[in-house]
Amino acid sequence: MNMKVAVIGPHDLVDAVLHIGSFFSELSMLPAPYRHERETLEIIENIRDQADILLFTGPIPYQIALAASPGKPMIHVFYSGTALYKVLFDCYRQHVLSFDERLPISVDVLQRNEVEEPLREIGLPIDDIFIKTYASGMGHEEFVAFHYDLWRAGKVTVTVTCVTSVYHRLVELGVPAFRVIPTQSAIRDALNCALLEGKSLRYSSTQIAVGIMNIDNFEQVAKEAASEYDIQRKKIILQQILIDFGEETQSLIKWSDSDEVSFITTRGIIEQVTRKFQDAPLLLEVMERLQWNASIGIGMGRTANEAEGKAREALLKAKTGGGGNCFLIMQDGMVYGPMGSELKLEYSARSENPELISLAKKVGLSVGTINKLISLCRRLGTSRITAAQLAEGFGITLRSARRIMAALEKYEIASIVGEEQPAGRGRPRQIYSLNLEGVDYE
Repeated sequence: MNMKVAVIGPHDLVDAVLHIGSFFSELSMLPAPYRHERETLEIIENIRDQADILLFTGPIPYQIALAASPGKPMIHVFYSGTALYKVLFDCYRQHVLSFDERLPISVDVLQRNEVEEPLREIGLPIDDIFIKTYASGMGHEEFVAFHYDLWRAGKVTVTVTCVTSVYHRLVELGVPAFRVIPTQSAIRDALNCALLEGKSLRYSSTQIAVGIMNIDNFEQVAKEAASEYDIQRKKIILQQILIDFGEETQSLIKWSDSDEVSFITTRGIIEQVTRKFQDAPLLLEVMERLQWNASIGIGMGRTANEAEGKAREALLKAKTGGGGNCFLIMQDGMVYGPMGSELKLEYSARSENPELISLAKKVGLSVGTINKLISLCRRLGTSRITAAQLAEGFGITLRSARRIMAALEKYEIASIVGEEQPAGRGRPRQIYSLNLEGVDYE
């Protein structure tokens, strides 16, 4: 069965990708053109369920989609300086530019070296070129203003854009504008990436996934119930939720006599229903409808036994700090959780980094805890953290968090740099600065 690739971008670029894609027998192309980049998310919403992979004709719609986490593998066509050759040829052919000592043009999206290197190779001057490289969050208006202001100031005679909507707006404003079109080789490279992504997707999606759900403190819940009938009614609702979940995910549901239920399915299905391990819809439904606290651990593996072992590890993490969480552990030891939480972390329980292993032994913490700490700091966007933030992020008690920070401080991995006063009454919280060399927290 062919991989279905949704091609998202302006009409003419989508057509160009479809033409080259027709030579890829293992890919089925689904056209999804737009008139403006701002339609990207609407387009994705309409085609997401039909596609295995999303391919964007440029970096801007790709970045827009990335921020929305559509839960599908995504690829975009790269724009390189080589694509400038045709634009420059068109400029000279139309007598907009001439071969003299100046090349007064403005270029957007491309990296500086991608513009300058190919021009140097053919002996063209680069001193009068203005470049605005694309960065996440930049929009149509910013690029239009960049080109228009330079042209109005007389600093450029030609504007060169990689963004279709920017090109059309500049033309409306009467600005001499040329549009960079991705080369056929760049489109071919993107399609080859889609092909490889598809093969990887097929392999990974066949991995076995085992999930284990446990009702937290079930004996206590049963004691506090209004009656035994109330418990039985809720068990029937739980069965219905799990039957619906099993039907939706084609899972094998395994009931036990204890307060535990397990299910077996494939990684591909779990990846789909959790939006690439972001959400925990089953846990949310159980807790909302039953008003019971529950924990779920999900494990991946090549065999059912391997996946169940990972699921047991994940369940232990989910129950830490009182439960009510969902964690997932991959075959390679990568941990995701708590899924569905704003403070969801991604970290590896393993490491082959000798410095990290040495640090963990020195401090008396596991490698997984150190990696988890790094992930939390990255999530917070800072290396400065309080024990309260650590407790919330790890789902542990404040006492345990303080113990971890004390161990890090003892070995000069953390140092106290200030205090903050919590809302209401209470003693000030110490702010620690972490010193883990080579780690980027931003």
